[in-house]
Amino acid sequence: MKTVHARTLGLRIAVLAAAGLMLTACNEDDVATGAAGGQTSPSAVASAHPSASASGKGKEPAKPSARPSNTATGGDTAAAQKKTDKLALTAEEWDNAFVSDGDDDTGVANFVMDKSCVYKADGTNVNGLVASTFRYVRQDHESDSTFANTVASQFTTVDAAAKDVAEQKAITKRCTDYTDGSNKYQSVHDIESPKVPGADEVYSEEGLAVYRTSDGGQTDPRPFSYIIARKGSLYVSVLVDVDPQRQIFEGRAQAREALKKMTAKW
Repeated sequence: MKTVHARTLGLRIAVLAAAGLMLTACNEDDVATGAAGGQTSPSAVASAHPSASASGKGKEPAKPSARPSNTATGGDTAAAQKKTDKLALTAEEWDNAFVSDGDDDTGVANFVMDKSCVYKADGTNVNGLVASTFRYVRQDHESDSTFANTVASQFTTVDAAAKDVAEQKAITKRCTDYTDGSNKYQSVHDIESPKVPGADEVYSEEGLAVYRTSDGGQTDPRPFSYIIARKGSLYVSVLVDVDPQRQIFEGRAQAREALKKMTAKW
């Protein structure tokens, strides 16, 4: 069994506030045969991704419990959290035998990319973030797994949400290759985004992730696809980190399908 620290991608940097997570993955041959079912804090890597990891389950480090006291769009924090919990997809809402891959993450810790392109928590909470829900799933295959997560994040204002997305874009342009201290993300770049009804903006990026394993080794480069769609002060995102034996276009298609399901609920 190998432990892979991955979630950072999906978390993505900045707001990933909730992001900043780490996935613990375990490779198990033939585990997938009986799987039934169906991968930024808000900002993720650059914000996007928070990402999946190579083969297994996911967990993340503890985050500050404090949250902004501001209310979101006329509701209180509890109402905002209920909303984001509803938007993040459950394993049952995914297709192709995805199963749950750990508890939801509702942290609001802020992650930043330093001048050396190292992604890390800065000890603060994401500015203007009222509630966020990261929900993780995986799809087991004969020799590895595809990891994914969906995230919904509610901000106090439209400007706060738009600024977070803008920061994610800027980070990706500045650091196409970066590390979270243990794992490496390579050739990260933006791609053409799908059309999303009702969205004020949509941003997509892809790249490769190499995760450290518990035996001191590392995984093969794993293609990931990340999409974020913002509507006013709310945004949702999807990160799919595919089995390294699979092609990125498969993860891209899965991410876009998941995004459709999320935005149909907003």
